[in-house]
Amino acid sequence: MEGNLTFLDRLSDLQRRKNTILCVGLDPALSEQRRKDVIPRTNIETSDENEARLKFCLEIIDQTREYCCAFKPNQQYVAGFTRTDHVKLTNAIRKANAISILDYKLNDIGDTIESALFHLHRWGYDAITFNPLLGNLESTVKMAHMLTPDIGIFVLTLTSNPESVKYQKEAIISGKPLYQVIAEDTKRYDADGCVVGATGHVKEDEIRLVRRAIGEDKVLLAPGVGAQKGDPEKVIKAGGKSVLLNVGRDIIYSDQPGEKAEQYRRLFNEIRRR
Repeated sequence: MEGNLTFLDRLSDLQRRKNTILCVGLDPALSEQRRKDVIPRTNIETSDENEARLKFCLEIIDQTREYCCAFKPNQQYVAGFTRTDHVKLTNAIRKANAISILDYKLNDIGDTIESALFHLHRWGYDAITFNPLLGNLESTVKMAHMLTPDIGIFVLTLTSNPESVKYQKEAIISGKPLYQVIAEDTKRYDADGCVVGATGHVKEDEIRLVRRAIGEDKVLLAPGVGAQKGDPEKVIKAGGKSVLLNVGRDIIYSDQPGEKAEQYRRLFNEIRRR
């Protein structure tokens, strides 16, 4: 699948061949973390919590692989994974004919970013999320796209948390809201797409503005559907054809993750046909 294709080419090809825009979020929470939405006790067969979390992720990948084109592990949930753990995870995603996106929210000075990309590439990830507030988007994209295969960069632009209104919409740079400036930089520096939330405080016209700023070829990665009650129709309607909708807890902690993923794929495709 890879060959000389770019990350965007690979993702587009998978979406077309598998007829899906679903991304499954992999957020394996331990029972010590919270009361609900945790991995089953049956996964914890040893005292090694890394093994338990990895086993849970691999089971979800196996059950949902037919219905999605991407999986998005969250770094905050897989913290502590060894290189071997990450490689097992990304290999499983690749064998499932899907793209791996590590929700890393990378940001730092150039040397540190270079180090992170080195390890992320060795771990086998196809793409990462990037926090642009420290700058360095241009150099990050250049470094990520020089790798073979290249690593896709999804730029946090207008996120699903309510607090983003203060920082991404009310903050003004040169007469424009910050999220619009970030979207324009995504296009200017040739990043692969923007992260735009599907939740209620993100408006349809704002998603349209982001799409106009980045062009039709970039991807809108939209979290917030499912447990956060985000609106997939809003994102699909305003985001155009190049969208990727992430669903995490509502799939992975359901009694039948495969059936739930199939339902979401069917729903998203029905919306696209309207």
